[in-house]
Amino acid sequence: MQKKSYIFPLSVFIIVSLFSLTSFAEGKVGFINLRRLVNESSMGKEAQKDLLKLKEQKESEQRSKLREVEELRDYINKNSDGLESEEIRKKTRKLNRLYTEYQRLEADAKEDISFGDRELVSKIMKEADGALKKVAKKKKYTIILKDPNTIGYLDPEVDITDDVLKELNK
Repeated sequence: MQKKSYIFPLSVFIIVSLFSLTSFAEGKVGFINLRRLVNESSMGKEAQKDLLKLKEQKESEQRSKLREVEELRDYINKNSDGLESEEIRKKTRKLNRLYTEYQRLEADAKEDISFGDRELVSKIMKEADGALKKVAKKKKYTIILKDPNTIGYLDPEVDITDDVLKELNK
């Protein structure tokens, strides 16, 4: 008698699951390429120009600091015979300090540029979210994927990046 008590709920669960899978299979799945949104949208192109200016500024600062390091190093190497030991120690400490400043400048520049890139992607994604929703509703998509790393295969026909770009650039 106990065996029959769980058969009915189990059969109801199986039937409901089959209907759920059928309705899910009818939905449309789309995909957007985030990097293309950043690289090809008008907003992304403008932001990338700003990011490039920041990168060039940071590289210029780094070159200037590296030039200081190299000049002092060359001075010490060329004049080490004529300098007193105390003077050599002072110059060497200064050289070490300048080199440490250069390394910090280099690390800060990488961090600033990386932060700028993350901000760029975040800003564009906020703007693209509205465009993405419009396209998804218009074309009746039930799911839009954003992360290409989690996808084993992607049929090019489900890529709606062009549609989202058009909407975003309006």
